Amino acid sequence: MVLVVIDTFRADHVSSLGYGRPTTPVLDSLAMSGASWTEFRAQTSWTLPAFASILTGLTPREHMAGRRDGVFYGLDPAIPTIQRIFGGAGYSTAAFFNVIFLDEDFGFHVGFDTFDCAGLSDRMSQRGAGETVDLFLSWLDGAGGDRPFFAVVHFYDPHMPYDPPAPYSGMFTDPAYQGPCDSAWGTVPQLLAVNGGVDTLPADGLFNLMALYDGEIAYSDAQLGRLLAGLRERGLAGSTVVAVTGDHGEEFLEHGCIEHGVSLYDESVRVPLVISGPGVRPGSSAAPASQVDILPTLAALCGLESPPGRQGLDLFAAGGEPPDRRVFASGVLWRDADLASCTASGRKVIFDTGSGGSETFDLMSDPGELSPLDADSLLLSEAQTYWATPAAGAPAVVDFAETVGRTLRDLGYIR
Repeated sequence: MVLVVIDTFRADHVSSLGYGRPTTPVLDSLAMSGASWTEFRAQTSWTLPAFASILTGLTPREHMAGRRDGVFYGLDPAIPTIQRIFGGAGYSTAAFFNVIFLDEDFGFHVGFDTFDCAGLSDRMSQRGAGETVDLFLSWLDGAGGDRPFFAVVHFYDPHMPYDPPAPYSGMFTDPAYQGPCDSAWGTVPQLLAVNGGVDTLPADGLFNLMALYDGEIAYSDAQLGRLLAGLRERGLAGSTVVAVTGDHGEEFLEHGCIEHGVSLYDESVRVPLVISGPGVRPGSSAAPASQVDILPTLAALCGLESPPGRQGLDLFAAGGEPPDRRVFASGVLWRDADLASCTASGRKVIFDTGSGGSETFDLMSDPGELSPLDADSLLLSEAQTYWATPAAGAPAVVDFAETVGRTLRDLGYIR
């Protein structure tokens, strides 16, 4: 079992989901041979709480990993995780992560036999998807190949700043563009200036950033192809389930902001999910699904039981997903007050927990969420009830400044 999580991977930039650029030929091929979901959503719009939901099958209000009132919280080691489920069944477990929010200080190492996290803050990553695939395949040739395995492989590349390697750097860009919105653009002050309304992005600059972002997706897709080829070369393709998803999406001024962690609009939370391999029933589903479904689905494919008390579903179970199912999200990074959302039956409400205000959208007639409707009292009530969900654990406070400082010291950048 291999779970590939591509960072900052919005669903509407996937070729097979209708995007106009050929960004994902490998993922498209994997979807044709397996199962895919067109209405799959993240539980949040940034990495730390999203990964916590993927690995625990819990919503952010349950696992409580994230950032609140300026304080970072890690994953409670007492909460059962997917790696512990597979490890308890005799599987060799490994994680290859590429951002500081997934390191040992945040508790993501617990339950993995092999844990490798190489990432810095300020959206810098130490390694690209190619090196990450190399490490995964080397692990397979060593301890990973001795027994059944469960591995989580994280590609950080589509995260800003967008700096894809050649030839992907020029795959979609206009060679005549000479403006400032290049592969170096995207520092915190620049993002805050745009998102705070102090600065603007010209149309050609926004086009260039989006083209570079698509180049990062295309590069990540190519490295996914290398990972799949590596499984085939080792005779493992026919016996290995491969799941590919995103942790969250990305904004390109659809609602006035850039990057992510600002809102819960679909450009930030709608991500792809593709699963292929033995036991997978092929086909495409438009039923609502979300990250809390990953744990029970992958566990069930291998005949393993999920922890009790989870709201996530086995997406291949008889009957499938209820068409009126509620999908919840919360946990933003760049706001003083959090947001909570509830999506069901083609409608969505976003509740501002600070002001008490809300927005309601009909996703069928208004997929861009540009025309708010009168409040949907039922969905709003459900979003408010979700916000009151009791925590399932007690995550520890993480001293982020110390975590970053130690990482930089270990790398020799500071003394």
